[in-house]
Amino acid sequence: MPHAIHEKRPPAHLLIRAIEMLTLFGLVPTAFAYWRAKPDAVHNALATLGLDIPLLRHPNGLLLPSLAGFTLICLSWLLLDRSFDRRRLWNAQAARRQFAHIVVVAAPMLVVLIAVAWQLQPGSVLYSLLDDGADSRGLLWPGAELFGLPRRNTRLWLMIMVFYPLVSVWPQEVLYRAFFFHRYGCLLSRGWQRVLASAIAFGYMHVLFLNPVAPLLTLVGGILFAWTYERSRSVLAASIEHAIYGCWVFTVGLGAYFYGGTVYS
Repeated sequence: MPHAIHEKRPPAHLLIRAIEMLTLFGLVPTAFAYWRAKPDAVHNALATLGLDIPLLRHPNGLLLPSLAGFTLICLSWLLLDRSFDRRRLWNAQAARRQFAHIVVVAAPMLVVLIAVAWQLQPGSVLYSLLDDGADSRGLLWPGAELFGLPRRNTRLWLMIMVFYPLVSVWPQEVLYRAFFFHRYGCLLSRGWQRVLASAIAFGYMHVLFLNPVAPLLTLVGGILFAWTYERSRSVLAASIEHAIYGCWVFTVGLGAYFYGGTVYS
């Protein structure tokens, strides 16, 4: 267990740390979600402040750069913190021990994701019940199709399978597992508290995709990934599990719900 989790800190320090956690993992995703929902309003507000910059007219192109920048900052902080065990950023031995468990849990869950994708495509019973004219950025995605991406755009699908784990999964696991557990361990002394808080933060980050499917799926996924990290203290183990589910989400046809202007045109 990290030293920071057991160290007692004064109430004022804990309050500041709690405010920091809520700001980074609550207010920032909320701001991004509002920006994506009302880009013109945000642009006009920025323009009145003299910040009429073309790059700031819409946040879609800033999602991955923002993730990369935030990851670099948090990773640098972890590497400079002597109380953090750097082996946790990889820890291949622990990942090997967890692999069988990850596969056993994933097997039925991947089948469930097929069923979810099947029912969230046009023509399904659930889709028909939920369809109230919502557009493609609302509750339902009219273009969703079971296994549609690998069949219709194999090249894009292969690119996602290769690059998604590298440029998206590992950075997210550094942030929501290694950084979150270590930085806020002083607030979350029990394992289940760290797992639940990490999962909620991870799920809530996905509100910026402006649909309920992404946060709900990632809340469940976040519990699994955080649980794996809590057991293994291995970002690699959590990343392997995250990559399995994430790649499968894009494969079965749920990737559209994670649209951010970075994958789909």
